[in-house]
Formats: sequence, C-alpha cells, structure tokens
Amino acid sequence: MSTWLTCAAKPLGALLAGGLGTWVGVRPALVVGSCLLVVPFVVLALSPVRGLRQMPNMAGPPDAPCPVVPAPAAARAKDASREGSMDGGTS
Repeated sequence: MSTWLTCAAKPLGALLAGGLGTWVGVRPALVVGSCLLVVPFVVLALSPVRGLRQMPNMAGPPDAPCPVVPAPAAARAKDASREGSMDGGTS
C-alpha cells in the first residue's frame, strides 16, 4: 500500500509543482519546494522517535528473548552439505 501511495504521489506532486512554477515563476517555486523538504525533518525532530534508543518489543515483555524461527528442512539440508566442503559449497 505504501509503495502505491508513494508512486501515485509523484505525478501529483509534479503536476502541482508545474502549476506553481507557471503561476509564481520558477525561482519562487524552487524556493517553496526546498522549504517543503524541511518538513519531514521537523516532524521527526518533534516526534517521540528521536528519544528511542532501541526498537520497542511488541511481542512480549521487555526481558523476554526473541523467538527463534527454525529454518525449513530443505535449507538445513543444503547448509549441512556445504559445511564439509573446502570451497564454500560452490562445487
């Protein structure tokens, strides 16, 4: 969904920028666009993200270890056959 929204916003932004450039001129439109590039940094600076020192653990209590997901059987067999070879399993 985010990819679709990002890709859909590009042509809309180009259309709006072209309209602004036609209406007020190229240089003022570039100044406005440059000023708008600062907005995401201001939003991040004022958000609680800046104070985070580690990723929040959504799965359980903070002291609980992360669950280990075992590899599929085919991947384990392939890795086991590669371990004994000296060339890294390329042969």
